[in-house]
Amino acid sequence: MHAIALRIRPTSALTFRVLPGSILDIATYPFVPPTTLSGWLRRLFWAQEGLLPPDQREGNTPRFYVLPRRYLPLGAYPVGEWRVHRTHRHGPRAFTHSEFSRLRREGKPPKGGDLQLHTWEYLLAEEFLGAVLAEKEEDLRRLQGLVGYGAKLGKEGFAYLEAVGEPLEVRLEEGDAPFTPVRAEAWGGAIQGAYPLYRFRFGEAEDPDPASPDPSPVMGYEGAYFVLPRGRGLAKGFSLEGRFFAWDLVEFLWARASGGSSS
Repeated sequence: MHAIALRIRPTSALTFRVLPGSILDIATYPFVPPTTLSGWLRRLFWAQEGLLPPDQREGNTPRFYVLPRRYLPLGAYPVGEWRVHRTHRHGPRAFTHSEFSRLRREGKPPKGGDLQLHTWEYLLAEEFLGAVLAEKEEDLRRLQGLVGYGAKLGKEGFAYLEAVGEPLEVRLEEGDAPFTPVRAEAWGGAIQGAYPLYRFRFGEAEDPDPASPDPSPVMGYEGAYFVLPRGRGLAKGFSLEGRFFAWDLVEFLWARASGGSSS
């Protein structure tokens, strides 16, 4: 197994909505979730090819556009100072009103829609450190060509890929200061918070190339509760760019038994 580090630079405040949650109280993860990072990197491949984002729906059926299963994004986490800013803003009353989150618009300007007041959280950070794992080093090297490209990241905000490291062989060890979430039932130390994390449930079809406009064979999500540690406590994992990534997250996300194949 190999790992590669990603340096992500946001250009605005970000929101990564915690689900399940209230439509009136939009809470954010204090990091880029693994599933969000997967979709964002897929958009960077399109940007590299000069492609516009494809339609996110076919009728009432949502389409998923994520990295092939040979890649394992672990999410991205703030380095340096960060905080969550909580405020109020207007947003859509109905889920069918999608103007706030559309990637592109065509035709006449959208109408205002039926709005209501929300409590809304924004994550403020200068930089994120992310990681992607893969069995083959050459798969990770494709990510190095995405440096300098950017796209919408999460429910609110934009970021670009500032730098990508060299692929490194993963060496498991014990560390005492995990940088990433760990399984809630396995951690006995202090925490910053508890969060549901998700992995994709894939169908039987093959994965498209990440630069392809074809949707991924994702059937849905599977979730589990994780905690973000505060302070020290022993965990199994690996080091990357001076940070310790917990193996709990890798074991949960690396779900090849979910079915299908990777092209």
